[in-house]
Amino acid sequence: MTKLNRDRGSAVLENAWQSISDCRSELMGLAMLWVMLFHAYQFYFQSALPEFFKSMGFFGVDVFLLLSGMGLGKSLLKKSQEPIKSFYSRRFQRILPTYWLLVGPYSLLLVLAGRIPISTAAWNMTALHYWFHIPNSFNWYVPALLVFYLLAPFYVRRFTRCPYKRLLSASTISLSYLLYRLSIPLNLLHLQDFVFRIPSFALGVLLGWFLFTRHKCTRSDLLYVSALALVGGTLGGLLAARKLYIHPCYIFNLLLLFLVLLLSVLLRPCRKTLLCRGLAALGTRSFEIYLINVIITREFPVLVARMGLSSLPIWAAYGVLYAGNLMGAFVLHRLVANLHLRPRNQ
Repeated sequence: MTKLNRDRGSAVLENAWQSISDCRSELMGLAMLWVMLFHAYQFYFQSALPEFFKSMGFFGVDVFLLLSGMGLGKSLLKKSQEPIKSFYSRRFQRILPTYWLLVGPYSLLLVLAGRIPISTAAWNMTALHYWFHIPNSFNWYVPALLVFYLLAPFYVRRFTRCPYKRLLSASTISLSYLLYRLSIPLNLLHLQDFVFRIPSFALGVLLGWFLFTRHKCTRSDLLYVSALALVGGTLGGLLAARKLYIHPCYIFNLLLLFLVLLLSVLLRPCRKTLLCRGLAALGTRSFEIYLINVIITREFPVLVARMGLSSLPIWAAYGVLYAGNLMGAFVLHRLVANLHLRPRNQ
């Protein structure tokens, strides 16, 4: 029995990177729920631990970008001879139609209500508003994601030639920290959401390389992941003890591979359960869920008043709006999928 357990443990270890790929949708679903919980700004838990977990929900975006980097890295390595124009076309077609279908009408409504000028609506549609720090414009995530897409082919090319791929991936944390420090005197603090996520994306590319080369997870890989997590845990302890200040995003960057690896190993045996199927359904629609959730977060007081939810407890109001959030995302996902399929059917 001991030998059998040891063999099973070895098999789980060897297939650990593949587990992350297999459970990608479930992980995206979990990350999306965490972000939605974080965005419920007017709801508070009565206990400290759940409230701390809620307050850390913005790290769900790091999970998104890790898994996005993994997919992009694997795709670019697999299709290394593909024209870069084709790569950009496929990626932007996945993002921009959904973004325009949702943000366009929303921006127009804000213009008609006199809340933003038409110029801000135009900036929203270009997805450049974040980089130019346009007041009252939309969320930062899509502009940042598009830049990661633009940079991905060049980074993957450099990554492929580097003999120290794990070291290069880890060094992006130092690069990110340097850019973060530079953003302060340069008065570019609005770009920090992007800067903080550079390591998450780079670590995702490393995962993509593991998958492309069918690299089995070795003990040295576990040592690498554990070393990053140990540094992250140590910094987190020093931060909690107020003996050191570092932005929590860097702590999470260091813990990210360990946490995602652990979650995927736990999720993989349960993938056929109803819970995991539900998480996978959310994960495949996470982009649509996120965009609608941003609007709900921005318009929460207005929606509560106009929908007659003011008399409900705050958790119930969020429950109603978030149920609509999920249903709307499923409809939007289907609509965009049909638009993509139509040219092929004609």
